Amino acid sequence: MGFKRTEGFRFTFGTPIAAKYTVLIDGKQQTKHACEIIDVSPHGMKMFSSHEIGENTNYLVQLELEFILDEVLIKAIGEIVWKKKYGGKYQYGLIFENQPGIEKLIVSELKIRRKKEVSRK
Repeated sequence: MGFKRTEGFRFTFGTPIAAKYTVLIDGKQQTKHACEIIDVSPHGMKMFSSHEIGENTNYLVQLELEFILDEVLIKAIGEIVWKKKYGGKYQYGLIFENQPGIEKLIVSELKIRRKKEVSRK
């Protein structure tokens, strides 16, 4: 899997954010797991999971993610564009496609989060 990022910004968290994902195979929910978000942009994210998400060339494998950047629960569908083993976990790069409402919500939540972080300092 090869992928070159082209988005304008990516927000990296000092401490990864806890999240959940459900594996979708051909749109059908499979298993739910915890994960940690390392960084996020309006178009995708990098995350850690202790579970390996198998690649299946016969079926479309996606992740339905649930996470909170500041206050609002965000639900997005991501496609895995790359994967690598990292210690005892797996690191994944995901892309969100054709979800303009999610893009706007991520930008809005990141702005609010960053303002709060700056005001605390």
